[in-house]
Amino acid sequence: MTALRAFARFLWHDHRVEMVVVAAASLALSLTEGIGLLMLIPMLRLVGVSTGDGATDRLARGIEAAIRGVGVVPTLGSVLGIVIGLVTARAALQWLLAFWEARLEAGVVGRLRQRLFAAVVALPWARLTGERPAALVHAIGPQVDDVHSALLLLLHGTSLAAAVAAAAAVAVIVSPSLTLVVAACGLVLFGVARVMRAPGRAEGALLLAASSGLFARISELLGGLKMVHAHGAEGRATETVAAETAAWTVLTRRTAGHRARVTFALAIVAVLLLAALVWSGVRVAHLAPATLLLLLLLYSRLVPRVSSLQSISSSLSQMLASYDAVAALLARCEQARAAAEQAVRSTASASAPQPVPVPVPVPVPVPETVPEPERVPVPPASVGAPVIAPRPPSLEVREVTVRYPGAHTAALAQFSAQFPAGSVSVVMGPSGVGKTTLADLLLGLLAPERGVVLVDGRPLAGMVRAQWTTRIGYLAQEPMLLHGTIRENLLFAQPAASD
Repeated sequence: MTALRAFARFLWHDHRVEMVVVAAASLALSLTEGIGLLMLIPMLRLVGVSTGDGATDRLARGIEAAIRGVGVVPTLGSVLGIVIGLVTARAALQWLLAFWEARLEAGVVGRLRQRLFAAVVALPWARLTGERPAALVHAIGPQVDDVHSALLLLLHGTSLAAAVAAAAAVAVIVSPSLTLVVAACGLVLFGVARVMRAPGRAEGALLLAASSGLFARISELLGGLKMVHAHGAEGRATETVAAETAAWTVLTRRTAGHRARVTFALAIVAVLLLAALVWSGVRVAHLAPATLLLLLLLYSRLVPRVSSLQSISSSLSQMLASYDAVAALLARCEQARAAAEQAVRSTASASAPQPVPVPVPVPVPVPETVPEPERVPVPPASVGAPVIAPRPPSLEVREVTVRYPGAHTAALAQFSAQFPAGSVSVVMGPSGVGKTTLADLLLGLLAPERGVVLVDGRPLAGMVRAQWTTRIGYLAQEPMLLHGTIRENLLFAQPAASD
C-alpha cells in the first residue's frame, strides 16, 4: 500500500484537474448504474412478476410514486423510457470518462518520460559514468510503459470499485439481511486470494530485475555488434541472451501460472457461494421471485467484479515496482544535479585562490561570463591578405585531485599542468593514468575534489558552464551519429551555424 499511496500522491501533485474530473465521472456512472438497477423492480412488477408484500413491494411502490411525482404515469412504456434515458446518460458519461482518462494517461506518461530524460541528461558527468546506459534506456522506455499500465489498472479498478459500491447500495435497499450474506461471500473470496498469495510487489520486483537485465544485455551486445563479429563471438552473444531470456521466461511463467491458479480457485468458490445464496433465499428467507431475481442479478455483477478487483490489485502491485524504480532514479538524478549546482554556487561565492601574477594592483574579480579573447595578428599566408585569429584562453590545472563516486583511489592526485595560449598540447600515457579524466576537467564535466582549473588565471568553476562549452570543441573516440542527414548532425552541435 505504501507504493500505491506514493503513486497516488504523484498523480495528484501534477494532474489534479484530470483526477477530479475522472473521479466525478466515475461517481456519476455508479449513481446511474444504481438507479438503473432499482428501475428493474417496478419493471418486474409491471410485467407481472410477484414482488411479494415485503420490502421489495414497498420499494416498488415508492419508485412508482416518485415517477408520478415528476408527472409521468408509471407504465411499462414510461419505465422503459426512463431506462433508455439512463443508458444514454451512462454512455455519455463513459465517453466523457474515456476522454479524460486518455488525457490523464498521456499527461502522466509524457510528463514522466520527459522529466526522467531531462534529469538523466542533466546528471553530472561524474555520477552518470556510474550508471549503466542500457538500464537508463530501459527506465525511460519499458519501465515508463509499465507505469502507464499501472495507471490503466488503477483507473479500471476505481471504476470497478464504484460499480461494486453502487450494486451493494441497491442490495442493501432490497434486502439488508441477504446483503450481509453477499458481503460475507466477498470476504471469503478475498480470504481465499490472500491464503493463496496472489502475485504482488515481490514478484513484480523480480520480474523487473530480470527484464531490465535482459534489455540491458541485448542493448550492450547490439551496440558492440561490430566487435562481436570481429571476434567471431556471434554464438557466445546468442548463448548469453538465450540464458537470460530463459531466466526471465521461468519467472514470467511462474507468475502467470500462480495468478491462473488463484483465478480458478476463486471461480469455484464463487459458484459454490452462489448455490448457497439461492438455496438460502428460497428455502430459508422465502424471497419473492422479483426479489430473488434482483439479488441474483446483483450477485452476478458483484462477484465477478470483486474477483477482478483482486486480480487488478495483484497486477497493480507488480506494475508499481517499475514506478518505484523510475521514481528512485528520478530522485537520484535530481538530487545529484542539485548537489552539483550547489557546489558550483559555493565555489563561485567563495574567495578565489591566489591568481597568477597580473600587471594590475587590484584583485581580478570572478567574471560571470568567459572574457572575450584578444585578437592578435598571425603571419600572412603565402597568398592573400593577413589573417586575424582570436587568441584562445590559456589553461592551467593546479594541484587537482579527482575521485569518482565510490572509488577508493583518485583518478588524478595533486596533478598540475599548463596549456599556453596559441599552442598545441598533447597528453600521452598508458591506459588508466587519467587522460580522459583530465579532458573531462577541461571540458567542465568534472569538478576537482581539491585544486582548481584556471582559464586565463580565473577559476573555471566560477564561470557559466554553457558559455564555456560554446568556446571549445570536443571530438570523441566514438562518434555520436543521430538518425538523419549530415546537416542535422552538424546543427545538433552548433544550431546557429551558417551554410
